[in-house]
Amino acid sequence: MSILPIVVLYNVDFHETTVYKSLLQHCPGQRICLYENSPKPSNRHYADETVIYHHDPENGGVSAAYNYGAAEARRMGNIEAILLLDEDTRFEADYLSVLQSALQKHPEVNLFVPQILYAGDQAFSPIHRGTLRHRWTCLQMGVYSLHDYLPVNSGACIRLSAFEQTGGYNTAIRLDFADFDFFSRLAEVSDVFSLVDSSAFQAFSNEERQTGRLFRRYQFYIEGARVARRNPLIRKMVSVETWRHTLALTARTRSLKFIRYLIQQHL
Repeated sequence: MSILPIVVLYNVDFHETTVYKSLLQHCPGQRICLYENSPKPSNRHYADETVIYHHDPENGGVSAAYNYGAAEARRMGNIEAILLLDEDTRFEADYLSVLQSALQKHPEVNLFVPQILYAGDQAFSPIHRGTLRHRWTCLQMGVYSLHDYLPVNSGACIRLSAFEQTGGYNTAIRLDFADFDFFSRLAEVSDVFSLVDSSAFQAFSNEERQTGRLFRRYQFYIEGARVARRNPLIRKMVSVETWRHTLALTARTRSLKFIRYLIQQHL
């Protein structure tokens, strides 16, 4: 099964990324799509016969990147599935092989994801779609319903036909909540996913304490939340996550500006 990895880059050298060092450098000859959202095309020199490169100085985010990569996969004509990747997820070196085997073993399944952990062994994805406190839990390898769990973008491998049937990513959601929006709509087309026998590890920059920088990033976060709430399939989930994130930032910075901004935005 032929898979096209799509890597989203922003102000980083591709060969310095965690996803390259942990996974893609172990796949010589693998066709890859690099979508760079940086102001300058600093990774253009990686373009060659196996690397499709696109520079988006307007920063269309992950949604524009994955839609572009899917279109390139269709143009190539011999791609079965696309693999969504961000720059700072660490994968096991054989993850592509695991996916290829899973695609062949489960022709009835359209979505394959790893268990993603952070801070050592804490579960991060998939996340339960309910609103209970314990929404993050490590799952056993197997097939699950997208009506019960939603994965994050990075590491998700989707058959190209299902991606297109869903209509692709909503480009009005550039980053935050793009995954919840897409996979909730995918559930209406193909309602199961396979959690494969592989783990990935997500890095976070949670040490930032400078309120101004956090607030600028928060405004970008709220932009995604505002659009995502238009999707009735995840409206309640987005509201819960937005309040949880807002309260966490308020506790970290001891500033009420995040709550005030949330209320002003009528979210």
